[in-house]
Amino acid sequence: MTTTAPRAARDVPLVRAVVGTWPRRVALGVVVGVVASTVAAGGLARHVAADAGPARAVAGEAVATGPFDVTVRSWTVTDAVRADDLEGAGADAWLVVVVGADNADRESRRLDRTAVTLPDALPGGLALAGDAEPDRPDPTLLVRDASAYPLLQPGLPEDVALLWPVTLDAEDALLDGGPDEPLTVTLPEFRYRDMTVGGGRRWAETGDVVLVDVPPGDVPPGIVDPPEDEEDW
Repeated sequence: MTTTAPRAARDVPLVRAVVGTWPRRVALGVVVGVVASTVAAGGLARHVAADAGPARAVAGEAVATGPFDVTVRSWTVTDAVRADDLEGAGADAWLVVVVGADNADRESRRLDRTAVTLPDALPGGLALAGDAEPDRPDPTLLVRDASAYPLLQPGLPEDVALLWPVTLDAEDALLDGGPDEPLTVTLPEFRYRDMTVGGGRRWAETGDVVLVDVPPGDVPPGIVDPPEDEEDW
């Protein structure tokens, strides 16, 4: 003969199950929530030390800056380029940084004059002349034909010479044989974004930069001034 247990007795296992199950579920939910929040915030991503500093690239390596893929090639100092403009700039020579520029945009555009920034302290006793700024080369020249402020086409890489007017500590200090040490330049990165002021979209700096140690090199022949006697050129 089968006897059914009283209702109170039957409810005891149910109550124990509920009491035993829900705390575990709540605890599990809390753990899952913490893990999900940590992942969303990048907490489980590869840790990068706060003092790791800017990213670095080597000369000759293309750096995707946003509107351009920029390859820094070499730097030098010369007074054999646009010599007539040196006096007006109050300069002894030009500091020249040669870069390869591949327009990654969909439209033709000039290489941003903020594409390369010089260090605050220049080597070899060099100093920027007049009101020249480290992030504003002026002029910029197409290496193959010396045309100024060239308009670069999408997908057609060109070499561009960026020029800054400089003064020298000693006369011709770096003009005989050129510089013999690298120059560390900065490449700012850009992002195409909506602008809150004025509307529209444009390339804006992200605040991230890439440092490149640029080796000394020669002045590109295509930008050197022709001799005064054109027949000798």
